[in-house]
Amino acid sequence: MPTRNTQSVFLLLAILLLSACGSDSGFNEDTDFVSKSGFVQFVNMMPDSPELIIFHGRDRTAVRFPLAQSIGQIPVDKYDWEIAYLDANDDEVTVVEGENQPITEDGLTTYLWMGSLSQPNIQIVDAPFILSSNRPAGVADIWFASNLTHHSMVDIYLTELDAVLTDAAPLATVTSGSFTSRFSVDAGPNQQIRITVAGSNELLFDSGALEILEKTEDLYALVDDFGPDGANHADVIRTIGSTGSTILDESQSASIRVGNYSEQSSITAMLGTAVYPDIINQTRSSSQEAENGSVEFKITDASGTILEESPDPVTIRGGVFQSIYTFENNTTDAASTTRSLSATDSFRLVRDRVLFKFINGSNEPVDFYILKSGQDLDEVAPLLDDIGFTAQLNYESIANEVEYVVRTSDNTETLASMSNTQQEGVTYTLVFDTQGVLHLLTD
Repeated sequence: MPTRNTQSVFLLLAILLLSACGSDSGFNEDTDFVSKSGFVQFVNMMPDSPELIIFHGRDRTAVRFPLAQSIGQIPVDKYDWEIAYLDANDDEVTVVEGENQPITEDGLTTYLWMGSLSQPNIQIVDAPFILSSNRPAGVADIWFASNLTHHSMVDIYLTELDAVLTDAAPLATVTSGSFTSRFSVDAGPNQQIRITVAGSNELLFDSGALEILEKTEDLYALVDDFGPDGANHADVIRTIGSTGSTILDESQSASIRVGNYSEQSSITAMLGTAVYPDIINQTRSSSQEAENGSVEFKITDASGTILEESPDPVTIRGGVFQSIYTFENNTTDAASTTRSLSATDSFRLVRDRVLFKFINGSNEPVDFYILKSGQDLDEVAPLLDDIGFTAQLNYESIANEVEYVVRTSDNTETLASMSNTQQEGVTYTLVFDTQGVLHLLTD
């Protein structure tokens, strides 16, 4: 066992060694202790995936479909990784995992999550990470990846806006499950990306007017479309350097239906030139095709009396299913008998999940809960807090027994509740009307 004297000698030696290191001509305190770093990004292109979680080293990141996660900066190292999700019983299910994946200094590693949950195909792409300030003016780097179920190979065109496609040559051809190299292209507005079945002019996607920003790098990820004619189209995620968004496809129409949840026994809706006659109370009409753009909307009763005429045109977004829900207008300053709101529908099949949305057609803001079996209100926060007259986006919810609860926004009173056994592959819409009644609709 060391004595106090020997401990003092050891301490003196340690001080001398540290002092010697500090005076070494090869030591640079500005660089030797600076951590080297690289960059990483995750892109969820799996068409049947719920929100997936990637465990990357000690980091945990959730990524929905279809979304490109923001680029993250992390220390240079080799990382173990795992992609997983929680099933209906809150048990972790591993989709795929790997070990010792390097992150290099000033490099960008992009994880492309392709294939499906049952047959994952994870493509890991390494490339230099170049700061915008170090990129040349007037140009951008773009690249493409494809995970299309219905189209094994596609051609990608980048042209000036409205250029004749038959006069253009493809910028790239890509096979589903793979990716392209980077292309340096001119930046600027009024450009257009179109995607066709390889070797043909069969159009799958049209971006319309598109601006390519200079000094950026963009990934365009091609994924399955779940719109009205989805098998004959593609969706495109654009990362725009750091964040992800889906580009509107100008080549598609929309599919619109109207629901009568007012106190009127029957209504007729007019959306542009489309007419939805005799919609009985507490029912939805059949769907009709509608073109992109802004159109007038009007509601009449059985005698032709105008109940509602929208002061602003309704925006129709191509390539989506939409529902318009009409309610009694009981607001204190009501200028019409009814009032309506629009909701986007989604019918994507998601493993171990249902797609769910809540619509508040009442006059008062409310809190909304989805409780799992055995949960109490005191144990969970509301899924939606203080939500007014509006339709929410589609949420993922478990395929299991749940209870829906609507409460006042001050959380003092339950206004309505309903139990349901949610079934995988079903889309649910819960409508809360002006009479305080819940309507559970399924697709």
